[in-house]
Amino acid sequence: MTMPIDCEKRSLLVALAAAVTLPVLPWKDADGAGVDPIVQPEMRDDAAFIKRAFVLRQRALDSGDRGYGAVVVRDGLILGQSASHVVLRRDPTAHAEMEAIRDAARRLDSRDLSRCTLYSSSPACPMCEAAAYWAGIGRLVSGRSALDGGSPRLCG
Repeated sequence: MTMPIDCEKRSLLVALAAAVTLPVLPWKDADGAGVDPIVQPEMRDDAAFIKRAFVLRQRALDSGDRGYGAVVVRDGLILGQSASHVVLRRDPTAHAEMEAIRDAARRLDSRDLSRCTLYSSSPACPMCEAAAYWAGIGRLVSGRSALDGGSPRLCG
């Protein structure tokens, strides 16, 4: 369960997320292997995309990282995906949601992820919600029950 965060702290987190710039190529996982190709699920609904987020969550746990996974979807297709890489990359911003957003932006060669939905194994933290907001993502869905969190929002 996430705790509410006041506007001042949220603004600080937004500024931190905006200040972090990481190289986008080559696409490598924390262990140096190439990024998995995206395999589209047979069924293209909330349940299928949440299931993929949980597969990525398990991958994070198996690799020794924190148990989170996320996918970015537009028009029923996964455009970006990632497990958490916070521990393996020693990067506090490498949350699964942030990494999935980065992956989708690289694959699209655009920072505009409008009309996308971010599916994650747990509700987005303020940093990840801010990143989804700035990317133009329209909807957040999380957890095994595919809870619709609505549009990402900043404090206000």
